[in-house]
Amino acid sequence: MLPAKKYEEETMKQNEHLEIDPRPLDVSELSAYFRCDPETVKRHARSGKLPGFKFGKSWFFRLRDINGMIDAAIHSADPAQA
Repeated sequence: MLPAKKYEEETMKQNEHLEIDPRPLDVSELSAYFRCDPETVKRHARSGKLPGFKFGKSWFFRLRDINGMIDAAIHSADPAQA
């Protein structure tokens, strides 16, 4: 059995690829991610097409929610899934 510190280090190394930045993205970061205009991101957020939340006057988005939305869109459009 590994000492606690060594076990923690090994576990972190094994799970590095699973880590997602927990910091929410703002409109400019998400528009860069999608390579689109920031106004497009705002419009889709307002209409509910993008999962996001407002803090004050600014929109923010969790990357895991965005990736989940992308996965759902891909699977719903995949003819093999039908």
